[in-house]
Amino acid sequence: MKPTPWLTNVLFKLMRYLLDKNIVRYVLQGLLYGQVRPLSALEFSSLSFLQLAERHQAQLFIIWASFRVLRQLQRFDEVHIFLDSVDTLFPTRYYVRWTRRLRESSGLSREDAGMIALSTFGTDETEHILGTHYLVTYDQAMINGYQHHHTTLHRRLTAMTRQLSSPYQQATLPRLITPDAFDESDPAF
Repeated sequence: MKPTPWLTNVLFKLMRYLLDKNIVRYVLQGLLYGQVRPLSALEFSSLSFLQLAERHQAQLFIIWASFRVLRQLQRFDEVHIFLDSVDTLFPTRYYVRWTRRLRESSGLSREDAGMIALSTFGTDETEHILGTHYLVTYDQAMINGYQHHHTTLHRRLTAMTRQLSSPYQQATLPRLITPDAFDESDPAF
């Protein structure tokens, strides 16, 4: 991707959240089936987070693979509404390198490392942002592995970004958090 004026866009000032595929699934299950059965705790927390994010005008992202699947299900109003409320995050130039380094440094699975790398080196369709502030997930193994190796990962990212040109040198690690960890007074919004 070509370098662009990332930091000049007003979107940079908004909090950005990457939703993992399970959060997307819980949101859609809650929207689709919430009228016919009680919501599960995970569906309720995911939908509550989505409402809170929308109230605070936070920017929500999903991965390309989730978008591809959901695009085929747009005949459902709930899917269409959800897709209108999120953007897709695309990998940038250093995504593959950072994914590999995450796996080497932490032992995270390929999928987990890819999600964290996308949250670090991802951009939107307009290429006006770099990364997200948060990766929202219920994957406790990913959260634990990430937290356990956070110091090492931070050190490796700092060493890597020192050698990169702008805007990539501004890449930062996201915070990994579950939807139920947020509330109305959270400064994350």
